[in-house]
Amino acid sequence: MEVRQARGQTRGVAGRQPFGPLLGTVSLPDEVVRHSAELAEEFFSAAEANEFCGDPVETYVIPRWASRGGATWLPDLAELGYRRADGGYRGREELLVVTAGVDLHTDGEGLVLMVVLHNDGLMFRQGTVRHKPRAGDWFIFDDRLPHGVDDAPGRTTFIGWNIPIVPA
Repeated sequence: MEVRQARGQTRGVAGRQPFGPLLGTVSLPDEVVRHSAELAEEFFSAAEANEFCGDPVETYVIPRWASRGGATWLPDLAELGYRRADGGYRGREELLVVTAGVDLHTDGEGLVLMVVLHNDGLMFRQGTVRHKPRAGDWFIFDDRLPHGVDDAPGRTTFIGWNIPIVPA
C-alpha cells in the first residue's frame, strides 16, 4: 500500500493526526474507480432529473465492489492511533456518502476517516481547511463541527467512504 502523509497545523486527539487536511493517498483498485464513476453519473443524473430538490447528500451501504480487498488498501487506523467505531444497533455505520455539493452542516456522529473514491473537483471544507481531494486521498475530520462540500460547475460529484473512528 502506497501512503503519502502530510503534516498539518491543527493536531487531533492526544497528538494524533490533524483534523481536516489531506493526510495521505492510497492506490484504489481499478474496480473501485470504475464503479465509483458509474455511481457518480447515476447520482448526478437522478439529482438533475429531480431538479436537485432532495437531500443534498445520499448515503449507501458499502457495496461489495468497494469493500472487497479494502483491508489491503485502506489506511491503517492502528498506525494512526485510531480504531473503527462500534457499529450495529446504536453504533456508527460505515457508509458511502455521495453529493454534488452540500452547505456547511453538522452530523453529530464524531470522528470520521474519509477515503475519497471519486471527486470531479468539489471542495471539502471544515473550519479554515479547504481542499479538492482526488480519488484515493484520505483525511480525518470531526463531523460534529461544521463541514461541507462546495459545488462546482458541470456534472460534479463527490463520493467518499465514511468510516467512523475513535481513539484507540
